[in-house]
Amino acid sequence: MERSKEVEDSSNFLQPMPWILEMSVNPSRDLRDRSCEACGDLNPLGAMCCGMLIGDSQTSYWYLALECFLVEYLVQAPRAAPTNNSAANLWLVKFDEWRELKGSNKASPKPAVCANLKDETRVCYVRVHLVEEIAHPVLRVIKREAHGANRDIAVINSGLHYGIGDPKYEEGFAFLKNFIAEHRDELPHIVWKDTSPQHFEYHNGYYWWVDNSKGKTVGPPPEKCRAFTEEELQSEEIIAGGWYNEIAFRHMKEAGVTIFDAYKITLPMWQMHMKDKDCTHFCNPGAYEVWTYLLSDLLKGLQLRE
Repeated sequence: MERSKEVEDSSNFLQPMPWILEMSVNPSRDLRDRSCEACGDLNPLGAMCCGMLIGDSQTSYWYLALECFLVEYLVQAPRAAPTNNSAANLWLVKFDEWRELKGSNKASPKPAVCANLKDETRVCYVRVHLVEEIAHPVLRVIKREAHGANRDIAVINSGLHYGIGDPKYEEGFAFLKNFIAEHRDELPHIVWKDTSPQHFEYHNGYYWWVDNSKGKTVGPPPEKCRAFTEEELQSEEIIAGGWYNEIAFRHMKEAGVTIFDAYKITLPMWQMHMKDKDCTHFCNPGAYEVWTYLLSDLLKGLQLRE
């Protein structure tokens, strides 16, 4: 994604504050000291440095890891907003969400952020929770406001803000597929990232069910993460990539979207989560570095617009 050559309004810049990405660690110390190493023989500037990660908190931690992974390419400047249009940037702020079944955690609004890199390139992160939010407002704003957006890459995901069995997950994909079909030539090259496995003590590692039949809403809170049982690993659902991915992959393949599937390689990483009671997000280094290398390999094989 090219940055505008116009004079940039300083109000469009955001200082790198931990609350923006709902961090539970200090990104300048706990994260960076543990994983900021040179990229080695990986050439990220040839693959991923003109793109966006669009997704929930899992994607936000991956974005922070990617920033750190690209430390030698970072320009020493504050993080930037995605566009030079302040009104458009407001559409890319994720405000608090109230879900009756899941409850709501009080949190500050989460603006979209971009890391400026060498050679006038950058990577950005935009927070969404629901599938339809990927289309509107995010991709709608990007295609209108980001110069050359159709030459960029957008890695997208939504899943964990739906309870298992929620029919609204299927409904969201109908909206997203129609939007992609209507605007394909104006959009970045879209890559759908799998919803990674969780490792809670509940059935198949999930956290909550939309009908409150299992998970977080019944019984005591989980105390630790766990490995999948052999029976679970052999089940049709897990072999297919879990409940979320079985639905998402079907719809995205129908839409002609590139699939990035790191689900099975992440399944054994139950001991790599951030803390005992958080069996969703991962420590860094760990899964996020693995995903970055795998994504780089995938992108190198794509035919992107010139």
